[in-house]
Amino acid sequence: MTGEDRYLLRKAAADPKGQIAIKHSRHGERHPDRDRLVGLFRGGYLARQGEIMGPHIGGTFTVWQITPAGRARADLSA
Repeated sequence: MTGEDRYLLRKAAADPKGQIAIKHSRHGERHPDRDRLVGLFRGGYLARQGEIMGPHIGGTFTVWQITPAGRARADLSA
């Protein structure tokens, strides 16, 4: 697990809802953290919650929820 992966897990663990979200680009470009979040999902550390509309016009976000395994891993890397 990379330092960036651990950072994302700690960020989700610190959120009151245990979530982390990435905003979709208007131009169809991938968010730089998307592949890392997918890797954490495949490892069982995050669960994908789906897409939501943000507070801004045209803003769509993909939301991920930290799992118990992810929280335990985040606690170990703190």
